[in-house]
Amino acid sequence: MSKTHVEMIKCPKCKKLSEMTVWDIIDVTDAPEMKQKIRNGEAFRWHCSECDDNSLIFFPTIYHQPGEKYIVSYVPGDPDTAEKCMKDLSNDNESGYNFDNGYTRRVVTDMNQLREKLVILDEGLDDRIIELMKLFIVADIQTSSQDLRITEIYFTKEKDDTYSFAIRFDNDKWGGTAFSKDNYDQVAKTFKTSLLADNEVIIDTEWAVEMLNKNM
Repeated sequence: MSKTHVEMIKCPKCKKLSEMTVWDIIDVTDAPEMKQKIRNGEAFRWHCSECDDNSLIFFPTIYHQPGEKYIVSYVPGDPDTAEKCMKDLSNDNESGYNFDNGYTRRVVTDMNQLREKLVILDEGLDDRIIELMKLFIVADIQTSSQDLRITEIYFTKEKDDTYSFAIRFDNDKWGGTAFSKDNYDQVAKTFKTSLLADNEVIIDTEWAVEMLNKNM
């Protein structure tokens, strides 16, 4: 069940106070409109009723998509708190859902991570396989272009429905590299046994490196 509260936000422009609805828990069963708003960032948009200024305010939230048995805890910049929120939700569960039964549970601390996780979810893919693929992509690029350093890499779906990774380099330029479902399936096959035994909630580069080392 969704849960909200109201906070008073001081406008950075006119310095007046205006209300903002903060979503502590987003359950798309009773708040279906939030499914798109969490993806396009509108869930975090605040509007000043005094001067019409708009700002993005990234508040902690738990996003729950029951149909896919998917739940993600988002706490900006604080992985420990995000993980605690997930554990507290599982231990003191008033929703009626059993989050330990077949659920994908994730913890993220960055809005780009959250959006990426939801794009992967929408495509019916496994974010663990995507993170492993990123390691191989980064290794290939840095082997062929040793003067380039990758600072960010995200899974994306292009307008023509193909998949790719958007890559940011240390010179602030962006690039990209496409991949096929066959590439994805090959990585999934290679790590199938290890992934079956995995129940981590923080799936990122560090997790992928550890998983790769276990399989070497």
